[in-house]
Amino acid sequence: MHMHLVDSPPLTDPIALRFRLSTVRTGAWLSLTMIAAILVYFALSWNAGNRPLLSVIALGLGSLSPVLLICKGAVERLVAGPWRETFFLTWSLSTITAALLLGALDPTTPSPLMVPLLMPMLFAGLSYPRRSAMICCGAAVFGYVAEALIVGQSWAYSGFFLMCLVWTALMCLWQARNRESQHIELECQRDELARVSRTDPLTEALNRRGFQEALDRQLADAVRTGRPLTLAVLDLDDFKTVNDRDGHAAGDELLCTTVRRVREVLRPMDAVGRVGGDEFAVLFGGLGEGDAEGVFSRLRSAFAGRVPVSVGHSCFPADGATAQELFSAADARLYAVKGQRGGDRGGARLQLSWATAFADAVDRRMNSTHRHSQTVADYAMAIARQMGWTDPQVATLRLAAILHDIGKVAVPDRILTKSGPLDQAEFAEVKRHTVLGAEMLSRIDGLGEVAGWVYHSHEHFDGGGYPEGLSGEDIPTASRVLLVADAFDAMTSHRAYRQALGVDVAFAELRRHAGTQFDPQCVSALIEAGITCDVPKGSVVAVLAPAVRAPDTKPLLAAEAQCHPPGGPRPSIACGRRG
Repeated sequence: MHMHLVDSPPLTDPIALRFRLSTVRTGAWLSLTMIAAILVYFALSWNAGNRPLLSVIALGLGSLSPVLLICKGAVERLVAGPWRETFFLTWSLSTITAALLLGALDPTTPSPLMVPLLMPMLFAGLSYPRRSAMICCGAAVFGYVAEALIVGQSWAYSGFFLMCLVWTALMCLWQARNRESQHIELECQRDELARVSRTDPLTEALNRRGFQEALDRQLADAVRTGRPLTLAVLDLDDFKTVNDRDGHAAGDELLCTTVRRVREVLRPMDAVGRVGGDEFAVLFGGLGEGDAEGVFSRLRSAFAGRVPVSVGHSCFPADGATAQELFSAADARLYAVKGQRGGDRGGARLQLSWATAFADAVDRRMNSTHRHSQTVADYAMAIARQMGWTDPQVATLRLAAILHDIGKVAVPDRILTKSGPLDQAEFAEVKRHTVLGAEMLSRIDGLGEVAGWVYHSHEHFDGGGYPEGLSGEDIPTASRVLLVADAFDAMTSHRAYRQALGVDVAFAELRRHAGTQFDPQCVSALIEAGITCDVPKGSVVAVLAPAVRAPDTKPLLAAEAQCHPPGGPRPSIACGRRG
């Protein structure tokens, strides 16, 4: 370990810092003990000469020790800072100089005041870096040789004491070297433990913890610098089939092959991690949507004909500003791709299966007990059948209804589950979900029509909706059906911000806003279909929230205040929904 006497790196290791602080306290107490012993010696030999002067020198030598013991905060900052080795070395050299001066001025021959020279040597050997220990030992040995020559002490005594100093110096340097080697070995072991704790033992990719830490670091850097960031999620198709058919050894080899293929297209600063049994994540720092397309093309080429894999991705800041939001958006695209492949292999039943599973995951973020998307699909199919749609048309509408909230994967949980009114920024975030959902669905072959229906599923009949403010017949019929079915389920199901309305109250609200918010034909079809739900017909279980007031001071349902932008027009009760 290379040691600089000045401008050393800050001491950040808490264990090393505690050790160096303990050496300061130990050295201070040893110095005080040594000074006390010297003063006792002076008192017992006061008539030997020079005792007042020698006592002053000894007290000056010990004056630093009480300061080090009292000013703990300042000492800790000094030891943790870049000048700690300079401080320790200066302290030891001062002690050696004082000991040599005391020995030279003591009239007693031979003087016992040479013995304290051993203390800074031992202290350096036990706690200093090897270079500092060499300087301290060399100063003590050569300082004593110079003093013996100048003062003219007995050669027999001087020679014997010099050999004692040399032996002590050699032992101290040996100890310093051993301690330094042990420190380097411990550092290597600690680094290896840190690496193992963040690495998947099978594939040698980062594990979930290691990848999450890498994502957090790069995301923080992206937020600070404004650079883009792309997260890709890869999932092996039919991995369980490989394990069952060929054995776990073949499955393990497939996982390792996946990581090798990914690393073939990675840059040195990119990271790959195994975040699940057969799921991997890749981090591309500094790549935006456009740049990432080239990387994904190389990824697909690397896996073509070798490993069946589905890929989903998300980009910062377009798809989210937090790790959770980026993973949610990437997972959404991943499931969309897997659904497309599933449809190619298993037809409409498998396509509906993955859509239902994904919609259920979205619903659970808003309400852990109510299957909103599936219920909306049931109501939408009832409306469509009442309006005379064919079975294929109803089947496509059902898929659109199940996926109508898919864009909410990019809406933060704090907004979806908020119990109070949404502010302007939060409402704008919610309004993005139709656009995001349509964008995700449009990338799946065969769902272009469904994507358009989802995109316009919040357009109002009078043009007051979003995202484009279409009105009347300009809105796709399926989108008008989805709006009515969605609003009816929102009114008749319990939400975090209000309780459910009765069926008759919900029907009355739909009739009251037919022609403005809703298509009158769709409203009539729903009512005529004889819809029932879990809320008993005839009951009114909506609870007023006195703390929420509209500008005209009339009490509003909590739902009313949450489904429209602050400062906007008073909405209908039928608007009781998050987006």
